[in-house]
Amino acid sequence: MRKSNYLVLGAAAVVAALLLVLWYHLGFNRIDSPLDLTLAIVWWAGIVGIAATLVRVEERRRRQVRTLYVSPKSLYSSELGMVSIGEAGAVEAMRGMLGQLKYGFDSKGLPDRKKFDYRFVVRTDEFKEHDGESGKPADNAAAGSAVQRKDPTWKGTVIKIDRENGNSETPFDGIDQLKAALA
Repeated sequence: MRKSNYLVLGAAAVVAALLLVLWYHLGFNRIDSPLDLTLAIVWWAGIVGIAATLVRVEERRRRQVRTLYVSPKSLYSSELGMVSIGEAGAVEAMRGMLGQLKYGFDSKGLPDRKKFDYRFVVRTDEFKEHDGESGKPADNAAAGSAVQRKDPTWKGTVIKIDRENGNSETPFDGIDQLKAALA
């Protein structure tokens, strides 16, 4: 979660504590009523609901940041902007881009279709680089060469853009299935 989400949860907990102090200070704890317990349960259920909503919204935002648009010569990410594919190929360029994401709130707009005519949209649900020897997640996997790196855990969907006949969606689980979906 982002720092701002923790701040919202912390503020909700502080407000809950202040309301509890106010509850006792005003003497509401002396009243024998089942409403007290009901109100406390509703309040804490509300805080748990806010926390669950923040987690879901953050997961959706991160998935949106991991979405890559692929054209024959370049890639686009909302965080990194347009990046040339280069000699390594589209999949290696996408792998490098996903390894560089910081999930910030700055967004670069999608270029005009005349400048960037994308043919595929790659929605990544899960991406995790692995260390070459132990299989553990790598600290800086994007810095290593392609020869030393093992295949990452990479799951998602490739949408082939067909502006005349409609788009087709292909799920993938691994780098080989991704390459096949982009072929």
